[in-house]
Amino acid sequence: MLGASIKRLFLDRGSLLTRRRHRHHGAGSGPIQMDIVQKRKALAQFRDKASVTVYDRQSSRKHFAWGPWVAGGQMLMWINFADFYWRYSMDKDEETGELHLSPAWKRACTAGIALVAGLAVGGGVLHYISRSVARMQVIDGGQMVRLETYGISGRSTKTKVVPIAGMFSRDRLYTGEGPQGVTKAKSSQYSIYATRQSNFAYILSRSGSFRDPKAFDILFHRAVVPSKG
Repeated sequence: MLGASIKRLFLDRGSLLTRRRHRHHGAGSGPIQMDIVQKRKALAQFRDKASVTVYDRQSSRKHFAWGPWVAGGQMLMWINFADFYWRYSMDKDEETGELHLSPAWKRACTAGIALVAGLAVGGGVLHYISRSVARMQVIDGGQMVRLETYGISGRSTKTKVVPIAGMFSRDRLYTGEGPQGVTKAKSSQYSIYATRQSNFAYILSRSGSFRDPKAFDILFHRAVVPSKG
């Protein structure tokens, strides 16, 4: 009698633990399974299609023709600053109050900082242009993405093809605001990474044309950023 009671007690506890595990497993896998289902549905629109344009900036491919001129102007300006500092940087003598040319090492450091600043500003302009996307297409039945970005010359574009599975964004595209529902206060840009190993994002303009912003988020938005490992 006592043995049967103990056996029943352990069986009940085991059943309770089993139910708890199932509930825990269901709670953890439910959203994940739902994400998988949503992504499969979103990818279904590209099945059996060679190419589908999901984003187009709808501007001239010479949109950034001004870029090299701005970058060159910045570099030239800072080179002139460097030359000025090297030639005319002065120090004041604390005893006599007279001005005299600064030591060579000091002028070289100041001029060097100006040169680095010019390269950083000018290079930053060109880098921004090279990461700006003119058109984004899903190809190969939803397996790959073709990114058409602007060249640093500002008068051409270049193309890169990456697997769609590795692409992700830390930001949501759909906001519910504006004509397409992608307008975001204080930000006209949407950033997306091509692979988990990417250190720099590609930049899409929110004023461009998006085929389906909600599907865009289903495919690319990640609440937890994938590990690079």
